[in-house]
Amino acid sequence: MTPAAIAQQVRKLEADIGTALVRREGRGVTLTQAGRQLSEPLHDAFTMIANGIHELQRAEASRGVRVSTTDYFASSVILPGLGDFWKRHPTLQVSFSPDGNTAPVDLENFDVVIRGDAPGRIWGAYEQVTLVETPMIVCGAPALVGSGKVDPGALPWIADRGIGGDSFDEAVRALGCDPEALHLVDPGSGKMELEAVLMGYGLIFGPELIVRSHLAEGALVRIDADPGMRGTYYAIHAKGPVPKQIRLFLDWLEEVCAPLSCD
Repeated sequence: MTPAAIAQQVRKLEADIGTALVRREGRGVTLTQAGRQLSEPLHDAFTMIANGIHELQRAEASRGVRVSTTDYFASSVILPGLGDFWKRHPTLQVSFSPDGNTAPVDLENFDVVIRGDAPGRIWGAYEQVTLVETPMIVCGAPALVGSGKVDPGALPWIADRGIGGDSFDEAVRALGCDPEALHLVDPGSGKMELEAVLMGYGLIFGPELIVRSHLAEGALVRIDADPGMRGTYYAIHAKGPVPKQIRLFLDWLEEVCAPLSCD
């Protein structure tokens, strides 16, 4: 504020109180007795406000970053590079909750929520960062699919718990299969879908990103039939100012994901 603006505010305060708070003295100003009387409680009050803000900032900084994500995104993208993050920020704690892709976006209990959805999805109530885009593919263990030239309708499938919505049925129909006629194997938990696929119990439909390492190792084989669908992972956070520790994590996450998108 300019000196003139401050002087105007002081005059308004003096008018409200009904007495002078400052007086001119040479080229400067000094407090009157009333001004000195008022300055002490105001000083204490502003000190309490400043201390309260400082304590809140310190508590927020020490709390770290709470992230809700999916098992497979955490294991295939976050955990392999997390050591690098902690080398850069050794005192910044990040905690992860593998809530799954179908869990609600909860920004009351989490600072960042990572979810997969269709390209172009907008979470209107929140801010979002597009992390990585990946093909949605169908794959299975070599013992089940051989080289990948198979009839997907003739093989068992792992029941969809991880993706949710109508994506599974849409993909199956795109392959020329009837979702109602499939033989579904339900491992009982979305966390066990991939394990069931690796053991050869059925085909799985999902993001290529989460099975990329298994495909490279030969533990899984992508079948020739292609549903022609893509998926995108997003980092979702609350609107408004972004605390420093959350910004550091988001910047690192974007850096890690930048080379992972593929056709």
